[in-house]
Amino acid sequence: MKTTKSQLMALTLSCALVPAMAQENWLIHPAEAVQFEGEAGFMAPPGLRARAAMPFIDILQPESVPDGKLKSPLAIAVSFRPQVDAEIDVSTFKVLYGGLKFDITSRLAQYTRISAQGFKLENANIPKGKHRLTLQIQDTKQRVAERELRIEVE
Repeated sequence: MKTTKSQLMALTLSCALVPAMAQENWLIHPAEAVQFEGEAGFMAPPGLRARAAMPFIDILQPESVPDGKLKSPLAIAVSFRPQVDAEIDVSTFKVLYGGLKFDITSRLAQYTRISAQGFKLENANIPKGKHRLTLQIQDTKQRVAERELRIEVE
């Protein structure tokens, strides 16, 4: 598939807008939810993971609600648990958004402190719709844990 000059200019412009949109205190900006296929990511089946000793990622918040829909802003709390033979390497933590797995780690880090125990973000501003956040962390033996947080915001 050949990319035209106008398509390249549009992509360059949209990528240039991403940092500006992040300045508006959105964890995920409504335009990014469309651009990075947030709903498609929500609908995709979870990836298969190897069954081996690896760290654990526990999602403490948001808690499940009967209809599955949450109101924004919402709290997100996550804890990390290492295996007995290694420690969590906080420098490897990533948060990837949507079907295209757009990296929003630095944005999350602006709003909360991420430690070897986890993090808590009190007011995550996420637009209406379905969203998938993929959380990743490694331990000091380079074993990767991955956990998906799928949320629907009304």
